[in-house]
Amino acid sequence: MSVLPFAGLCISGKAMLTYLNELRSMVGENSVLMVLRKSGWLDGVRSIISTRHEKTAPYEALVAINQNISEIFGEKAQRTVVYSSAKRSFAGSFGETKVVQEAHNWIENNPQSPLRLRASLEAIIYLIEQTSDQQIRLDESSSHYHLTVQFCAACWGVHNLQAPYCYYNLGIIRGGLQYIFGNDDYPVQELACVSSGDKACEFIVRKFPFSENEIGSGKTGFLTLPNHLR
Repeated sequence: MSVLPFAGLCISGKAMLTYLNELRSMVGENSVLMVLRKSGWLDGVRSIISTRHEKTAPYEALVAINQNISEIFGEKAQRTVVYSSAKRSFAGSFGETKVVQEAHNWIENNPQSPLRLRASLEAIIYLIEQTSDQQIRLDESSSHYHLTVQFCAACWGVHNLQAPYCYYNLGIIRGGLQYIFGNDDYPVQELACVSSGDKACEFIVRKFPFSENEIGSGKTGFLTLPNHLR
C-alpha cells in the first residue's frame, strides 16, 4: 500500500467525533487510544474533532486511523469495526439535521412512492457533500442506484490495493438509509475504488430490499457479519 498527499481535504469535526465515539463503544477506550497513538493523531485529535459540522478533520487523519485499525485488529477489521462504527455514527452525526428529519417524514407519509429510496439517497448525499470535500453523482438503472464519489474521504491518498477499501463510506450510506427508513433493508456495495486504481469510488444501492432468504442466511451485510455487527 502507498499513500499520496491529501491536499488539505477535510470532513466535519462532528462526523469524526461521532465516528470515534462509536469506535470506542465497539473496541473500548484503551483500544481507540492505541489506534490514535499508532496513527500519530493522539496529540492532535482535540484540534480536529468538534460538536459542529465545520470541516476540521483532515482526510489524512481518517485514513490513518482506519489503516491502524486494520493493522492492530487484523484485515477483517475494515469490514467489521470500521464499517459498523461508521454505520452507527450516522445517527449521532446527522440524525437531528433538518434534511434527515424531512426525508424521514416524507418516507413515512408516502409509503407507496417509488421515489422513497431516491429521496433518501439524495438526503444522504447532500449531507456528505456539505460536511466534507467529497463530490457525489447519483445515477439510476432499473435495479440499482449508482453513486460515483470523487475525492473520497475513506481512501484518498491510498493506492496499490487489490480490493475496494471504502468501508467507512459504505457504513455511512447504509447507516443513513437505516436511520431514515427505520429498517436496515437495502443492500449497499462498493464496485470500484480509487485505492485499487479506478478513476472514482463507486457504490450501488439495490432498489429492492433484502429477501427473507437473505436475512435468514445472514447475507445482509458482508455475507457473514455477526448479528451484533450488522
